[in-house]
Parts: sequence; C-alpha cells; structure tokens
Amino acid sequence: MDATYSWHPGTGRVTSTWAVPAPLLPDELFSSWLVRAALAQGCDPLVLTGELWPKWRVWTRDPDRGLRQDRLWRLARESGIEVSAFEAAKVRFITSAVTQKPLDNLATWPWVLALGSRNRKRHGGLQYCPKCLQEDHKPYFRMQWRLAWHTCCRFHRVNLLDRCPDCKATIEPHRLSAMEGSMTICATCMRDLRDAVTSQIEMDALTFQQAADQVVKQRQGQYGIDTITSYQWFELSRYFVRLLRKAALGKSSGLIALIKSLGVDTEALSSPATGLALELLPVQERSMLLVGAWRMLNVGPETLFDAVKAASLTASSLRDLRQPTPLCLKHIIQALPGKSVARSRQVKNNIPAPRSRKAVKRAWVRLQRKWRAVT
Repeated sequence: MDATYSWHPGTGRVTSTWAVPAPLLPDELFSSWLVRAALAQGCDPLVLTGELWPKWRVWTRDPDRGLRQDRLWRLARESGIEVSAFEAAKVRFITSAVTQKPLDNLATWPWVLALGSRNRKRHGGLQYCPKCLQEDHKPYFRMQWRLAWHTCCRFHRVNLLDRCPDCKATIEPHRLSAMEGSMTICATCMRDLRDAVTSQIEMDALTFQQAADQVVKQRQGQYGIDTITSYQWFELSRYFVRLLRKAALGKSSGLIALIKSLGVDTEALSSPATGLALELLPVQERSMLLVGAWRMLNVGPETLFDAVKAASLTASSLRDLRQPTPLCLKHIIQALPGKSVARSRQVKNNIPAPRSRKAVKRAWVRLQRKWRAVT
C-alpha cells in the first residue's frame, strides 16, 4: 500500500553487497529500514549495526535524527542506496519547518515524539496503524508515525496505537531478533501488532493533522486572514495546547469559560497524567489536546479577542513566562487589563500547604514511568 503522506519517495531496486537487497520504501523511517534490512538478511538488528559500526551503539540513540556522513557512506556502500535517500528519510527536514531553534543540543526535538531511551529500552516515540501494517506487502513504519501531531490514520480513519495491544509495551522493533523475522511482532510479548482493535477517530484531530502537514510542506500557514510562517503556526498551536493544559488544571474559571466559548469540549478536557511535554505524551492525550487546539486556531484572532474580553481575562492569565508569546497574539494580550493578583501557597510555621490530589497523582505516574525505565 502507498504511504498516506509522501515525505520521501523511497528507492527503486538496488544493487547491494548483502544477500538480500532492501530498498528504502516510500515514506519509510530510517530506523524502520535498518531493522527490516537486518531481518531480511536473517540476523538481529544489533548484529547488522555491530558489523556496520563496530564501535558505535546506534540503538542507544535516535537514528531517525540522522547519522554522521562517514557512517552514512559506509551504509550506502554496503546497501547500494545513495546517501541522499537516507538523508531524505530522517526527520530533520520536517523539524526544520516547525522550529528555528538549533536542534543538535536539544534532548527533545519540537513536535517529534521522544524515544526516552535508556540503553536500548524506550519509553515511547513510535506509533503505528494496524490496518496499514496488515495491508503492506512488506510491513514498515512511516515517518509520520514519529510526528507528535499525528494521532490517527487518514487512510483508514482509525486512531494510531503507541503500545502493544496485549502487553502494553512500547513499540520497539529494534529489539526484535532474527527468529521473529517480521516488523509486526511485539519485541516484548511476541504478539502480532496487526491483531489490534482500532477505534474511530475524532475528525478535528485528523483536520489538525492534515493542516499541519500542509504547513510543513508549504512552509507557511493561515491564521484568520493572515498568512504566517510555519514556525509561527506551530508556535501558535503549541501556545493553545499550553492554554488547554492550564485550563485542565481547573484553577481558572475565566480560562475555562474562554475555551468553552471557542467550541472546546471542557467536559472531555483533562490534564495529562504525567504532566510531561507534548512529545512525551501518549497518543490519546495528544489527540485530546490537538482537537482543542484546532478549534481555538480555527476561530481566528478577532473571535479569540472577543472571547477573551467576554471571559474578563487579564494579560497575565494568557502569558506563559517560560515561553515567548506568539507574535500574532501580542496585540490581543497587550490590549487586555494589567496583572491579576498573584496568590502564594499558604505557609504556616514554615511548612508549605499540602499539594493537591491531582499533583500527587501526577508525581506518582511520573515515578512509575521512571521505574519502568530501570527495570
């Protein structure tokens, strides 16, 4: 089956030094190809990469971000695939459209799902559509399944999965062995990932997904009647996600009134269990936030300004001191009344007030996440 989105065309038939040539498929992730090539030769991915790069542990890193040129040249020589094709299969090209930040020193790249690696174990970072894998002549993982704004399959109209449907383990094809022989097997429990029950999508999640893809490809987007750069569009989308997360904490009735007036289902809105960055959240939590962000994005700046005034919000309630205010919203925030009165946590006898039940639950979920990484 053809890839749902065509980020790169793949390669045709190749001449390789390997017993079984492995062409790069359209839209295939580099890491997916590396695993698939190893299994095609009848060896573990760890064995193949150990032969290619004896002194480098590629699976403790994120190979989809890209490899050094000398390592790519070695791989190109053995596989028969040109370096330019491998370059097209890394996520840096896509990321360059969503942020202007230097990427090399960032642990988490904006809008790219983070692997959360500890040695070869991972917390997440990869999603899949069971129906796509069912229909593939040669099953493989797509580039869009690493993107944080992708939460559903456009072709099959189902939500993506980021865990094994049986054991709930992270999707880790790099930990497969030659005995499994297929990319569709869970590396933890050996169940076939294609045998999963799927759920119908939220259409606004798909709409946001398609809009974001077009913004990346065109390097520009729309907000109201204005054309803005792709960087500004994704910055604005993240800003709305932050507002939704702040509202989900339930501490600001004005903020809740604002997002409700913009068409966001406040009953379905909940704060992510871990409180982690968007790129580290499971697919269901990201989908909920992106649905709300699309509804806020879609109304345009004029309607947003009217709704902000109707909710009697102040400038400080819409600012995030940790992140700059999106340029296209500065005129709205500057037109609002001054600061709200800051409330400090009560302290008696130098003992801080106890944290809320929600804060304690969030800390507990994050502790469990860390524990799974070391066991």
